Amino acid sequence: MFINLKKHILFLFFTLISFSNFSQYQFEKLNLRMHKFVKQNELAGIQTLIIKDDKIINFDTYGYSNIKENKKLQSNSIFRIASMTKCVVSVGLMKLYDKGLFSLEDPIEKFLPEFKNMHVFINKNTFIKAQNSIRIIDILRHTTGIGKTSPYLNEKLEELKKIPSIDLQMEINRLSKIPLSNEPGTVWRYSPATNIAGLLIEKISGKSLYIFLKDEIFDPLGMKDTFFQVPKDKIDRFTTGYTINNQQKLIEIDNPLNSTYTKRVTFFIASGGLVSSILDYSNFCKMLLNNGEYNGIKILQKNTVKLMTTNQLNGIKNAKENDNNPKPNNSLGFGLGFNVLTDISKYPIAGNEGSYGWHGSWGSYFKIDPKENLIMILMTQMKPWKYYNKEIFESLVYDAIKTPVNQ
Repeated sequence: MFINLKKHILFLFFTLISFSNFSQYQFEKLNLRMHKFVKQNELAGIQTLIIKDDKIINFDTYGYSNIKENKKLQSNSIFRIASMTKCVVSVGLMKLYDKGLFSLEDPIEKFLPEFKNMHVFINKNTFIKAQNSIRIIDILRHTTGIGKTSPYLNEKLEELKKIPSIDLQMEINRLSKIPLSNEPGTVWRYSPATNIAGLLIEKISGKSLYIFLKDEIFDPLGMKDTFFQVPKDKIDRFTTGYTINNQQKLIEIDNPLNSTYTKRVTFFIASGGLVSSILDYSNFCKMLLNNGEYNGIKILQKNTVKLMTTNQLNGIKNAKENDNNPKPNNSLGFGLGFNVLTDISKYPIAGNEGSYGWHGSWGSYFKIDPKENLIMILMTQMKPWKYYNKEIFESLVYDAIKTPVNQ
């Protein structure tokens, strides 16, 4: 308890110092708009953190961790980060790339023979042998061919959720038996393929995914509140999960006391199973913004960070053509684990080309803008939460840093 209190006090102290050093920025409009989501009962609580030039320039916490218990969010509350897990696992896999243990062009069957003879779905009675192997680059940029394009494939992939696997090996064994929706390497289609990256990490490193991430990322970055399973002494800081019913009322759907996140976890869901705090995830973002280094500790090579945060689609199109963010469209591409802004003229809000980030189905969101030396992170506990609400956040962040206080 003393350690947690000390961490809380230090974080608030650092935040106050940062605010005094960067008082030229006006965040009142941003904070009020974020609070409005809570006041209008769209969210139970919301937390935002803005870092520029390696300094916290805005940190805001508003609302509740648990509404029924009248329990307020804390600066060190722990959230389900869902698909923002994919970014962490992608970095983990690329650490092994830095060690020369694989090539991005390697077929995954080199390490996972269950993917040796994949087939492409035509109809429920017809599958044809895939001409291309799934390569490691495909699992990082979502061009594996895995996806939901028919009732048959929807049913098969949904079965993975309805009947949870015991571990990553079991999950990948099951996934490898499902036909592909497309030929590998031909279209972008979002999928749980990052689970394959998780098993690759286990096979290549010889460690469980959690232990590998803890040793190689969490501990070096001081990410003390990032887990697949919330420890007993941190459950009190774990937020309650909510959704909105047909009457537009917040309904509790995942209480920390009976959550799968607080029970024994053996299946480390690489595609979306981590919990984290906003401060922990900011350390991860700082490392990326600083070209793979954090406090003098090298996590990734500079060129590897550049590779990951550069559009890697090379003309490959989104299988679902639309203008919706955050998936690839006329303004966004996709790197190795992150979307990447490629054409600001076609992007609906302010920003800079070369910025990158991702989001999670429980409402979390982050973006890193190297040109502005800027990190923005949003945490909440709502599933689902419309992506355009995250664009409101992003837009107001840029408004704040572009508008001095005296204007």
